[in-house]
Amino acid sequence: MPLPRTSNPKSSWLRGVMRSATMLALVLTTATSGVAFAQDSGQLKKDVLTASDFRVRVTAALALGKRKDTSAIDALGKALKDDNAAVRAAAAAALGAIGDTSALSVLERAKSSEKDGNVRSSIDKAIGMLKSAKKTRVIVSIAKIENKTNEPKVSSLFTSTMKSEIARIPGIEVVTSEKDAVDQAKQRNLPTIAVDGRLTSLSKSVAGADTAIAAKVELLIRKIPEQSLKATVKGDAKALMNSKALKNDADVAALKEDAVKAAVQSALKGAPTAIDAATK
Repeated sequence: MPLPRTSNPKSSWLRGVMRSATMLALVLTTATSGVAFAQDSGQLKKDVLTASDFRVRVTAALALGKRKDTSAIDALGKALKDDNAAVRAAAAAALGAIGDTSALSVLERAKSSEKDGNVRSSIDKAIGMLKSAKKTRVIVSIAKIENKTNEPKVSSLFTSTMKSEIARIPGIEVVTSEKDAVDQAKQRNLPTIAVDGRLTSLSKSVAGADTAIAAKVELLIRKIPEQSLKATVKGDAKALMNSKALKNDADVAALKEDAVKAAVQSALKGAPTAIDAATK
């Protein structure tokens, strides 16, 4: 699509990027892709900090926000100091979209020294999103966790990923047991949900020059203490890496971890709506 008529096309493009960055959180909530690809996260984190073209750095920041990849928080925090205002705005919006409240202090420090009004607006919106995420609406217990695969080593990863990713849903507070959830919900007059997780599949395949690990998960949402099943959400993801880059078992294990994490994130795209419906 041609650029709008203007005496300075680069400035026009920059203004468009700034608007896109400040609205990133709204755009991300409409994402409906059923499959997450985890193979490029490392490259994106590198690009957001080192790419020579600022447009590449902007694109990398937006992509990391869309992935809700908490491992990118450090890189995005550093990108808040980028020389280019569009990159700083995109990094702030991405931190808000990821939704991890640990980024609040980074954003607040960046705001204190930021001179650009558009970037400050992006930072303010991100801070607002993270602060609102702290307001608990539902108490959630991560209950029964099942690993249906022949990969016992990923069980603990699946459990920890379930807990951390569900805890990042705005308005959700995760507790350690169903009893604790019920007790706290009663004291605070809040609804209570239990989530059971199943890792149903973890498979390896080769396609051309790439090795792929595919993972599938299933989350069952129950209302407690009634113990009534309210919804089931499923997610699947594929992590890819060039086969020549897989040097040892540790590389394969890391690829499996990427696939499991991305599959949980895929399933959780439908979880907020299902959880809200289950509380009614």
